[in-house]
Amino acid sequence: MAVAMRRPGFTLWMAWVAASATQPEILPPGSEFFPLVDDWYWLTPALLAAPLALLQLLVLRGAMGVSVAAGGMWVGLTLVASVATLFATNGWYLFVPQVLSRAFIPMETGTDIMFTVSDYINPLLLGLAQGVVLASVFGRPRIAAWWVVANLVAYAVALHLTLFVLTASGFDLRAGGYVVARVALAASYAAGTGLALVAIRRMRAPVAAPSLPRPAV
Repeated sequence: MAVAMRRPGFTLWMAWVAASATQPEILPPGSEFFPLVDDWYWLTPALLAAPLALLQLLVLRGAMGVSVAAGGMWVGLTLVASVATLFATNGWYLFVPQVLSRAFIPMETGTDIMFTVSDYINPLLLGLAQGVVLASVFGRPRIAAWWVVANLVAYAVALHLTLFVLTASGFDLRAGGYVVARVALAASYAAGTGLALVAIRRMRAPVAAPSLPRPAV
């Protein structure tokens, strides 16, 4: 009788994709679970990102065995990155028009650059925040940079692939189609970062050279 082989890498990848594709940010604008006003508007992205961070924490704890302290750092920095994205995006939208007014750049080109770059602010900040946690867990500082690159590349591929498939299929974003598109984008994005996470999991922490005993005097 054949014995099924364990595939921890595939299990980790599947769990990561499932967790990352079920986030409340897939809802259309204006349908947030936590409509906050006045000076507390900045808490909305943190509250929306909290379920995603907690689901990812369960995956990291169950499939990778990260410590409780590292898991708490993951959740905390993920929420910080989500809030920072709000302020960074707003600042970006204020900065670009001022530059366009002083540079010889057509308004149409500048607008395209502004919206294109703004799409990658969240993957950049999320990669930086979570990369710090992964680097501390595995004892390799370079993992932080690798995770940033993995997030940017995975998001770029997922965004263009999702747009291509939806455009080629003539998919209608109305009547609930927006949610389907967001789920597809989130799942594709997570598929790319999940592959990077599996590769990171297979790395071993650097082994320190054993210290030699001092000769007796």
